[in-house]
Amino acid sequence: MQIIEGAKKFDVAIIPIGGGTSAGIVGQNLERLLNEKGFTCGHEPDSVEFSTLGGWVATRASGMKKNKYGNIEDLLVHVTLITPQGYIRRQCQVPRMSSGPDLHQVVLGSEGILGVVTEATIKIFPKPEVKKYGSLIFPTFRHGVNFFREVARQHCECASLRLVDNEQFSMGQAMKIDDGSLFQGLRRKMEKLYVTSWKNFKVSNLKNEEVPLSLDP
Repeated sequence: MQIIEGAKKFDVAIIPIGGGTSAGIVGQNLERLLNEKGFTCGHEPDSVEFSTLGGWVATRASGMKKNKYGNIEDLLVHVTLITPQGYIRRQCQVPRMSSGPDLHQVVLGSEGILGVVTEATIKIFPKPEVKKYGSLIFPTFRHGVNFFREVARQHCECASLRLVDNEQFSMGQAMKIDDGSLFQGLRRKMEKLYVTSWKNFKVSNLKNEEVPLSLDP
């Protein structure tokens, strides 16, 4: 609190960088520690290896597995925010009220403007016994969007679904690190040959595909 008061007095901006504990713990470290105990927090934003628990709250973060576990506002149980005027402590998992402003919503997504998140309690879940991953290739981006709409219509409960265009896919492939394994290298070449030569899939088909707001099934 003294640091906040000093920053207010001298009009100095604060960039919170802690020791990696409490609300300052980095996402991937939190997940690793939970996994060792047989649990998971279920929150996996793209920045999980850099961002912190407090940062998730301050930015109202969303993760790739939100379909199953929810966004950070769904996981948050209790939060403490230090402001120039004092502490804001909120019990977040309470019955809905129709009267007065909701300070819970003030804290979430505040982006550090109103104060610093120093404590956060979130839900955790049992670690899944099995994880299954798969990928599909669509001839055009339009087909991919229609597939996603059908998944939603059928209420398929996938933990994560992501549709990428050609540029994002190519960037992801370019950033992969070669493990140096002869077998893996041969396997990747065979996979590419199967998709492009046997299935006649053209990567360039995904480029510049316009997707209207309303699509036919």
